[in-house]
Amino acid sequence: MKPLTRYTPEILLFIYILLFLNFRHPSDNWDRIINSDGKGYYGYLTALFIYHDLDYKFIESYESKYYPSNRSVFKDYRVTIDGKIVNKCFPGIAILWLPFFLLAHFLSYLFGYPADGYSIIYQYSIAIAALFYFWLACKILMRFLIRLGAADKLASFITILIALGTNLAFFTIIESSMSHVYSFFLITAFIYAVFRFFESGNSRWVVPGALLLAMIILVRPTNGLVILLVPAMASKSHPFSLPGMLKRPYLGRNLVYGILLMAFLFSLPMLMWHHQADRWLVYSYGSESFQFTEPHFFSILFSYNRGWFVYTPIAFISLAGFIGIWKKDRSRFFWIAGFLLLFIYLLSSWWMWYYASKCGQRAFIDIYVLIAILLFYFYEIIHNRKFVNLLSAIFVLLTALNILQLYQHARFVFPAQYITRQIYWDSFFSLYPKARVFLPANSVLAEKSYFNNMEKDLGWINYNTVRNVKAYSGMKSSYIDHERQYSVGFAQNPEPAFSTHNRIVRVSAVVFPVSVKPLSSLVIDFQTEGKSICYNSFYFMNNTRVNHWTQLEFAVYVPENLPKNAIVKVYFYHNPGSGDLYIDDIKVDFLSLRDDNETRHIEGISVPCK
Repeated sequence: MKPLTRYTPEILLFIYILLFLNFRHPSDNWDRIINSDGKGYYGYLTALFIYHDLDYKFIESYESKYYPSNRSVFKDYRVTIDGKIVNKCFPGIAILWLPFFLLAHFLSYLFGYPADGYSIIYQYSIAIAALFYFWLACKILMRFLIRLGAADKLASFITILIALGTNLAFFTIIESSMSHVYSFFLITAFIYAVFRFFESGNSRWVVPGALLLAMIILVRPTNGLVILLVPAMASKSHPFSLPGMLKRPYLGRNLVYGILLMAFLFSLPMLMWHHQADRWLVYSYGSESFQFTEPHFFSILFSYNRGWFVYTPIAFISLAGFIGIWKKDRSRFFWIAGFLLLFIYLLSSWWMWYYASKCGQRAFIDIYVLIAILLFYFYEIIHNRKFVNLLSAIFVLLTALNILQLYQHARFVFPAQYITRQIYWDSFFSLYPKARVFLPANSVLAEKSYFNNMEKDLGWINYNTVRNVKAYSGMKSSYIDHERQYSVGFAQNPEPAFSTHNRIVRVSAVVFPVSVKPLSSLVIDFQTEGKSICYNSFYFMNNTRVNHWTQLEFAVYVPENLPKNAIVKVYFYHNPGSGDLYIDDIKVDFLSLRDDNETRHIEGISVPCK
């Protein structure tokens, strides 16, 4: 094996570290590593080893100290069962994190950092844990592919595709505390252990297989479905035969050890549930559940809103590998195909089938070892060298696309929540987040608009800021700097323009920042008698480029119970320290929307002031 091939996992780890250093800044309270669901997994460690509090009363303490004050990333993983508190999340990830947590705890004491579980060394320790388990998974995956029959170069290439051509990178680097890279490691290692059990005939693989299966379930119980893949790891030369398996030396002893080990691991959450809620078994997800009669089978695969094949096309192409499996081993074909169909059905039946994912559908990362197997069998059926090169070139291009989309999701070019066809294609090649407002189809019942291209005085406020130095359209634009802080603006009573109770004000404009510090903001301010009653400020420094005209669009819901005599003011404000800014083509839309659940909480539109 050539050095570059042999050290593929290490090279990939190095690339991941570089990406991490570029994208992540854990010292920033907006960019902590321990975040989202990870707070729930991690909570077991701090509850048991630091705070000795399984009611998790310490949540407010670390949230106020280490996370944004507006609670935009607040995560409360406590649920109430019969009046008692339990952790919503399963503890498997906490077990995998334990050595990294203990090391961080020791280093925090040693170097004088707060030993409270959430200071900077703890944050980095979880990032290191994600990178470690990623590296270990890549080593096992390469070894498995070679055992399966892949040449060294092909095993290396497929491992690279899984690492850089899928959303595994995003959920290892950007979302390090989510469960998926850990599940990917556990399931890959489990499949390898089962494969080696059949291949070698050695019963010593039973105990690690049992350990891995238990951990798979403790991390994400639905992933226990991988037990169905056990027969798929047998082969024609090493068939799945229960009588034959039972004759293997030391199998009984190792089965007993494996069962005892699994029983011990499963007892850990059961003991905590019993201590907390006087129950041995707890369903901690409340009203969140599977809806088996209403699966979103095709949406979870093909929807613009996180569809697996849309954002990870390598996975879709890999399905051609089933042709190779069919030709080589039909038993393996039926077991893998049956598992995959059942797994997709199960995932698509969850009440939130898109799993609030970023960078594509995250739930399938756990079984990317199957994508690696399919890619191997796809290459196995190709005997034309030119077609092999063409296929590899396509995979390289798709890998480049995936890295681009990793960047886009990390920089919020794509919105964090719902994505439509329009949003997807509008953002496809963009490197900067666009300030855009996307409304559901047929949501606008009435519209009244006001437009100012600065070419003449329309009676808007601050027309004295208009200059004929630079313009997007026509000859003039409004110019603000440290002396003229308020741009041309709009001021009017909005009440007569609306016909429904569900109302928004949408503002669009084109801006030209002339400084690397475009800290100006768009203001939409509802006032009565000259006093602000609902002030909305939109900063757009991440949406613009210096010395370029950029289209901006923002919207805010009109406050309920807005006084009949209220005035809405719209203008750009030059904040202290901002660079100079030109503004052109301001448009103010008063939109009356349907009054239903879909249009009362549209993503990207600011909520009204209370």
